[in-house]
Amino acid sequence: MTHTPRPPRIVRWLACSEQLLGQAAERLNAFNVFPVPDADTGSNMHATMAAAHAAVDCQEDGPVDIGATLARAGAAALSSAQGNSGTLLAVMVAGMADPLRGLEALTAPALAAALHRADTAARTALSDPREGTMLSVLGVVRQSVAQTLRRAVAEDRPVETRAVLEETVSACVRDARTAVEATEWQLDELSRAAVVDAGAVGLLLVFEALRAVMLDEDPDTELTEGLHGYAEGITAEAAGAEGGVEVMCTIELDPIGAATLRHRLTEVGDSVIVAPTRRGEDSQSPVPWRVHVHVPQAEAVESLLHEAGEPQDLRVSDLTGGHDDHAHAHGGR
Repeated sequence: MTHTPRPPRIVRWLACSEQLLGQAAERLNAFNVFPVPDADTGSNMHATMAAAHAAVDCQEDGPVDIGATLARAGAAALSSAQGNSGTLLAVMVAGMADPLRGLEALTAPALAAALHRADTAARTALSDPREGTMLSVLGVVRQSVAQTLRRAVAEDRPVETRAVLEETVSACVRDARTAVEATEWQLDELSRAAVVDAGAVGLLLVFEALRAVMLDEDPDTELTEGLHGYAEGITAEAAGAEGGVEVMCTIELDPIGAATLRHRLTEVGDSVIVAPTRRGEDSQSPVPWRVHVHVPQAEAVESLLHEAGEPQDLRVSDLTGGHDDHAHAHGGR
């Protein structure tokens, strides 16, 4: 019988995440409220994970460097990320990479280190980190993994074993589900609409994909039952759309330039994300940064970007319609 090679688990995780987000995209789009009800959270998260998976999908069967693989996936995701939720998901994937470099198999301690780095990267990239969002789920999952490890140590069990990893990823999904439920009461916008956060549900599915792949199981089809908004497949209109545009681009900057641009963007807009797409040769080297901001009018942001450098893939999207308004000539698609 011919053996059909299986991709490495890290690639299968990205593939399963892409599949689950694709299946959920329409519902996630329908009820997303925060930061704006622009009906594209699911599509953006799915597109991000599809780009991450595509960047590493050609790898052959057999062991791979998990961190190097995630670094390639994260860079691809950041380069093509769209929207607040898609960009933040890309930051998380990229952030997990460094602590996993050189490893061919995931362990619970390595996962704890990767999630800690991802949480730090996500909160650093945002100008105004808010609980009741994807950040809440990521933070709870990070704490869940650490707690499982502490329990294993207290029980004098080796923490590098497969059994502890399986216990860890199972617990983190249970705790992520609880964190998603809590988002409804952490943000006024969600409470008024009586829904949980759409991005948080999407991230729950990403962690469920990790659990399923690590345990060699099918994803839990009942995981999202009862989550307000998603479970009913409703459209959340209570928050209303206030207009404005979303501006995104990639721009090469050194760390000081990136910090300066972030500060200036927060003065004219909100939902600011500024995150590097890859590491530099040293801590002060210029590297490409992915930039995302919501603003009433694009002109002020475009001026700041051109003062800072040469923006690539500069895109402006109408927040009320969830579609691309235009892509500019500087690398625009």
